[in-house]
Amino acid sequence: MKRRTDRIIAVSAVTAVAVVPTAILMAVKTGVMASKDSGDLPPSAQLAQADPANPNSAASGAVTPSASGVPGSGTGTGGGAGAGTPGAPAAGTGGTAANPSPKPGPELKSFVRKTSVKVTFGTGGDYKVANETAKISLWPSFSMNAVGVTQTMKDGTLSKITQKVVISGATLSGFDGEKWTKSKLSAAQLEKLRTGSDPRQFTYIIRSVPGNVVTGPDASGRTHYLAQALMGSVYGLLPKEAADEVRKAIPDDVGVSLDLWSGAQDRPASIGLSAKAPDGTFDGSMTFGSYR
Repeated sequence: MKRRTDRIIAVSAVTAVAVVPTAILMAVKTGVMASKDSGDLPPSAQLAQADPANPNSAASGAVTPSASGVPGSGTGTGGGAGAGTPGAPAAGTGGTAANPSPKPGPELKSFVRKTSVKVTFGTGGDYKVANETAKISLWPSFSMNAVGVTQTMKDGTLSKITQKVVISGATLSGFDGEKWTKSKLSAAQLEKLRTGSDPRQFTYIIRSVPGNVVTGPDASGRTHYLAQALMGSVYGLLPKEAADEVRKAIPDDVGVSLDLWSGAQDRPASIGLSAKAPDGTFDGSMTFGSYR
């Protein structure tokens, strides 16, 4: 039971980060982002860095059994036999072994992440689509420039909102669709965002998931990971309003699949997400490129 719990929690953590793009999450809470020496982050940023071992941490602080491979913990696991470790071709179910979580450094300075999520509601043509492009620098200092566009079709009427977030130095500037606001980040907050934004965390998390299916690496050094969870465990990681909206179309007991391709040096190339129910569908993707 513990292994299955770890699997669901870890996969759900990856899924939740993809469901709500960073720009939208952070722009909503920009106005309440306060500089604290403790490194505490507002709920939106906490979710972006949510601990897979604690799916309720952003909301309640309730602790659940620890899962392997939490991003930025320094105690992650993965790369065991059958886990598709580079240099050890395999196809089968993943395992766990000592493998520390990634630390930002000169081997990965910057990248571009594109996120797309679409949720359909019922059969009347209602849907919501969120797209985001984020240019992120991890080394030698953290910065981000992200733009998120959300389009909503409801009862034949289409609406659109554009949100932005820019982090430069210790200043976070956010546009919520109507106005810009600015906040100051502490050194601890910046470091937490930098560590949590490292895209290699996704590969480390999925590699550690018990029961995953791993193929590769192939001749090009790419490894393919497949895993599954339940939407109910994903909802526990989302803001309540977002979870309540999607739950209307996709119940908690619907399965969500995760498909991840990772290249050499554990750099992810793409993540695909999918869930289908009689009253709605959920499809999402994250692609990574322009690695420097």
